[in-house]
Amino acid sequence: MVYSTTNLPRTLNQARDDGFRIIGASSSVPNTSSEYDDEEPPPLFDLQDLPVPSEEDDRPVLLVLGSEGYGLRTLVAKACTEFVRIPSGADAKEDEEGSDGGGVDSLNVSVTGGILLWHLLRG
Repeated sequence: MVYSTTNLPRTLNQARDDGFRIIGASSSVPNTSSEYDDEEPPPLFDLQDLPVPSEEDDRPVLLVLGSEGYGLRTLVAKACTEFVRIPSGADAKEDEEGSDGGGVDSLNVSVTGGILLWHLLRG
């Protein structure tokens, strides 16, 4: 389901309070400094390690994608219960010939959304 709101951070915070998993797509845990001072920041999972909905954990999931240029806004990131990143060839260590293995730094937001939805639905 696609949902529209005029105040995304407020909607996400309410959903989190109602028991939703709020998964933010990000290459790292966004710096929201003061929010996490008293507690651990939410976990960052590589896609293959992201827990998928199951019989043991059937909480509803909200997937949040940021803009292609700037990622997740600070207040949106603060509402997330966890983050997920899609590893790419650019993450690979240099091989013996000095090549970085190819790959890209980032994906188009629609491609990212498709990959994440497939993973969450197919597990």
